[in-house]
Amino acid sequence: MPRRFAIGLIGLLVLLLAALIVARRLMPPPADRPGEIRRAAAPPTPVVPPTPIPGQRVSLWFEPKEGELFRAEMREIPAAADDVAFLRTLAAAVLDGPRHPDLLRPFPEGWTVRGAYRLRGGLVVVDLSPPAPVTVAGAEGPPVPEAALALRWQIGSHEELAAAQSLLITLAKNAPDVVKVMLVVAGEPVETLAGHLDLAHPLLPDLARAGTDPPLDVTAPVATPSAPAATSPGPSPSPAEPKRERSGSRADVA
Repeated sequence: MPRRFAIGLIGLLVLLLAALIVARRLMPPPADRPGEIRRAAAPPTPVVPPTPIPGQRVSLWFEPKEGELFRAEMREIPAAADDVAFLRTLAAAVLDGPRHPDLLRPFPEGWTVRGAYRLRGGLVVVDLSPPAPVTVAGAEGPPVPEAALALRWQIGSHEELAAAQSLLITLAKNAPDVVKVMLVVAGEPVETLAGHLDLAHPLLPDLARAGTDPPLDVTAPVATPSAPAATSPGPSPSPAEPKRERSGSRADVA
């Protein structure tokens, strides 16, 4: 009797152990059990925003649509690491053109700044890059730089001089130690930009052409004229009185 009891007890234990193993395999994972308290996830790592680059307010000088003297446009540019980078940023901002609608763009689209360099005696060299090259019809070999530039930029002597002075006055006003500027194109000296201005020698900023009007601040949105108030429609014109065409509109200065 005791022997049979022991064998039956052992068999019962084996069955219970097998049932426990099967039950553990059939049970869902602890995270999916209903009513299970999940362990709190680790908080996400906070994203630190990049440190803003300090700005620097400068005055960019452009020819106005009306008037003879250049006007200053206040602009905020990223602070430069050194004087050379500052001059390069100034020149690039001039080539990008003004933001105020009353000022004229000095250089056409496509012109960029390759670099700016300081030399002795207040001389600054500004290296310009023109738009995509063109070929001179009927010419053999590479086109002459001055001829190619003249084809890419066909303007009068006034516009060419104003473009150069916009760049020169801006450099001299923001860096008073700039005395004269030598303009080169694609790293090479050229005789002219558009066939009128002599670039064989350094140019002097004509500060007498810089006006004394308050600068145009474009760091704030430029105010636009409000739309006229709506008026009640008047009586329709009779067939005997046709509408008069408005004439005498003035074309904008290009």
